[in-house]
Amino acid sequence: MPLTAEQHEQVLELVYATAEVLGHEMRPSAGMLIAEDLAVYPFAEIRQALARCRAELHGRLTLAAILERVPSANAHLLPNEAWALALTSTDEQETVVWTPEIAKAFGTARPVLEGGDKVGARMAFLAAYERELAQAKAEGRRPEWQVSLGHDPQRRQMVLEEAVTAGRLPAPKVQHLLPPPDEPPTKQAQAQRKHVVAQLRDLINRPGQEAARKRVEAREQEERRREELLAQAEAPIAVAGRA
Repeated sequence: MPLTAEQHEQVLELVYATAEVLGHEMRPSAGMLIAEDLAVYPFAEIRQALARCRAELHGRLTLAAILERVPSANAHLLPNEAWALALTSTDEQETVVWTPEIAKAFGTARPVLEGGDKVGARMAFLAAYERELAQAKAEGRRPEWQVSLGHDPQRRQMVLEEAVTAGRLPAPKVQHLLPPPDEPPTKQAQAQRKHVVAQLRDLINRPGQEAARKRVEAREQEERRREELLAQAEAPIAVAGRA
């Protein structure tokens, strides 16, 4: 959000005051240019950055020194971080969330990488990215995170959710790229699920039931055999006579 006219005047006064605290005077034209370049950043961040300059600097106040302390001006990835992210785009399964600066720089380095020279590709990328980054900072452009979709749906969901959590992408922007949430099962689906569960439970319990049935039958056979032996023991014994 651009600064209001009142905030712009306050920034100009803070720039002059900070330069004076650091022991030098600043020409009005220089102060106005610095205030103009800072106008694309949030007022609170500018004020905090100038406060840090007063506490940390020992030389002249410069625009570069102020921007180093403005969080929004340093929201772009560092060159080595950007290179590591760009390399993931070589895997077609991977979803990549990157900025136009990273994509353009990698476009410069890709032919070198495909030629087998990874070291040369990295050097080409870093040089191109530094140029893109310098241009973005000069124009006060903040990172504009974009999505390059990969084929793996699970990785896609993970990467997009991480980007939303990190504040790089708003949730509504990626909602259509994520799988739909699970819908509650219908009554028919619930009935089918119960039926399947009952069948599985029956299959699991069936071996135990069969073993129990066999044990009962064995006990019954043993009981019948015992009763037969008792009956034989109680019957009168016939004695054979002599001729």
